[in-house]
Amino acid sequence: MPAGYKNTSAWKKAEPRDNEAGGEWWKVFRDPALDSIEAQAVSANQNIALAVDRIGELKAQVRVASAGFFPNIDTEPDAVRERLTNNGPQQRGELVGPNPFAIPSSAPGEASSLSGNKPLILSTQPLTRTYNVFSFPVDLNWELDLFGRVRRNREAAHATAQAAMADLNNTLLSVTANVAQTYYSIRALDAEIGVLERTIATRQDGLSIAQERLSAGLTSDLDVTRAQSDLASDQADLYSVQRSRAEMENALATLLGFPASDFRLTRRALIDTRIPNIPAGLPSTLLERRPDVAEAERELAAANARVGVAVAAFFPVIRLTGAAGFESADMGDIFDWESRMWQIGPSITFPLFEGGRNMANLRASQASYREQVDTYRQQVLISFQDVENALADLHTLSDQSDAQERAVASAVKSLELSQSQYGKGASNFLDVLDAERTLLSDERVSVQLLGQRLQDTVLLIKALGGTW
Repeated sequence: MPAGYKNTSAWKKAEPRDNEAGGEWWKVFRDPALDSIEAQAVSANQNIALAVDRIGELKAQVRVASAGFFPNIDTEPDAVRERLTNNGPQQRGELVGPNPFAIPSSAPGEASSLSGNKPLILSTQPLTRTYNVFSFPVDLNWELDLFGRVRRNREAAHATAQAAMADLNNTLLSVTANVAQTYYSIRALDAEIGVLERTIATRQDGLSIAQERLSAGLTSDLDVTRAQSDLASDQADLYSVQRSRAEMENALATLLGFPASDFRLTRRALIDTRIPNIPAGLPSTLLERRPDVAEAERELAAANARVGVAVAAFFPVIRLTGAAGFESADMGDIFDWESRMWQIGPSITFPLFEGGRNMANLRASQASYREQVDTYRQQVLISFQDVENALADLHTLSDQSDAQERAVASAVKSLELSQSQYGKGASNFLDVLDAERTLLSDERVSVQLLGQRLQDTVLLIKALGGTW
């Protein structure tokens, strides 16, 4: 990370703090109306609800992956009717004898015991037998995670769930920032509407004066038509700004989880709105809390774990399998002690030939990991860009606003002088109209700059990951 930023000074060395939430950052504006709508957005915005539900899904996936550490135990009760035939003496030294219910020894490498109540045809004479077999087994299958396949799967699932939590924080930050930006856009439009309404009232007064002077023969029709033209132009501008406000209000309703038809935001100018002072020497640790950076890092960790899963596929899978339960030819005897049976032994699967599947999976997972590295680095670069842009905008907008306020003050004085001279007959009506146009333009730009400064302050807070 760079030692500092171009547009500020006294930044400290960054330390990871992405586990800290952005908090209710909007309260730095000390605007009760904004506090209210932000609370509504957090509780009802559908993108936030979607992110919350995704966390529940991925937490369940972590539990699914963690289940691989434990044995699988299940049962499959069974009832069948069998018919077996023995056509003569057994060959190659197999067990033979007159007892049709003998119990053979277990196979090599496997410990087992068969039920004494299940028929086994081991007679030396031809024999056909039809009988029932009732069984109630309990089966066990347990993978011994010697090569890390289950462990890496669980790590990948856990990192993905953490990424989903970071995504929720990112969604919260994005939604609340969009709400604040939209809110202050509406407030700036409210202020602009106020400027236009005052200007229209002044234009109407000017038109009345021009008409009175025309009736008295003190001026020409040109002054009246110019006044009418400027009045109509300002009225058209007012309708345009009102349309923009209605669209922004509808957008805010959607962010708050309301149908646009059911939401109204009362008009209020920006006169009583304060711009938070950004403290000098904000620590760069604030940038480390950005949830989009944290999300990219967690996705990178998940991709790294999936490389381990692909590597584990080259090694054998060792399982411990077993079964125990009861088996009998008579349903009434199935739970007798003589009907017990059990079997236990290891199982090893070696990947001898997979047609290149395992190597291809490994290369794919490694490529995915490199992609996530690039994504993470790009996200960090974007975060620096966002901070630099917001700082530069705020610094230049502050100076621009100061200059614009001076322009408004000069325009007000110019209009007063023009009106005074026109009333005395020392200047024509065109000078008054020009002064009014200049004042209107300067006042509109002034309120637009104030709204932009508020919106860029929100962007800086968002770029830093939340309140400072």
